[in-house]
Amino acid sequence: MSDAQQYELGEGVLHWPNGLVRYLSRNCVALMSDGDSWVGFEDAPVGEVVRLTARVVTVREPILAPDLSRNLAPSIPFVDEVIELGYGALFTGSAYGEGLTAIGVLPVTDVMACDRWLDLDAVYRAHNHIVRLRAETGRTPRFVRQRTPVSGS
Repeated sequence: MSDAQQYELGEGVLHWPNGLVRYLSRNCVALMSDGDSWVGFEDAPVGEVVRLTARVVTVREPILAPDLSRNLAPSIPFVDEVIELGYGALFTGSAYGEGLTAIGVLPVTDVMACDRWLDLDAVYRAHNHIVRLRAETGRTPRFVRQRTPVSGS
């Protein structure tokens, strides 16, 4: 018997918020829905320890420039690929002054030494694609092996 729960948080184009609050800009994501409006996360299970995932619905053109200082570059996901963005205590914020439009996770281990609350490789992979954001509770994080375009495995 499993005590895991799943919370559907919304669907839209995944972005990094460009808010004035520094921790929101670096440690959260936001979803742009149809009509250029931000998805709100008022019903998110704030405080729950969750695995924050993004299931790719539609692949779009990457727009992030490579970050050579962190050895990061955008990559192209597959439709229906589940990308794990992070694991920790869920929190929300108001990055755009339009309600709770940013969401992220605070790591549950070694918070002070951790400068990456989200997996930046995963965020780069999911950025600017249409995704379905989900929070999943469970006892331990589940790691999803990503397929490579070369081998398809």
